Amino acid sequence: MDQVAAMRSFVKVVETGGFSEASRQLNLAVSSVTRQVNSLEQLLKTQLLNRSTRSITLTPQGQQYYEKAVRI
Repeated sequence: MDQVAAMRSFVKVVETGGFSEASRQLNLAVSSVTRQVNSLEQLLKTQLLNRSTRSITLTPQGQQYYEKAVRI
């Protein structure tokens, strides 16, 4: 896994509010963006996003990671 690409995907998902729009803006398949974010969560051993059928929200850990990832 390319951790920088996964971080970029995570930041884009947060900023766009969803995997579909993030994938369009990154010019990647939705499945690729999903896989990158899932791999990032496994690497960090924490859940970054709460997912529902209609929305995503950041977990407290996700908020902290997002703030660090944006600076990077």
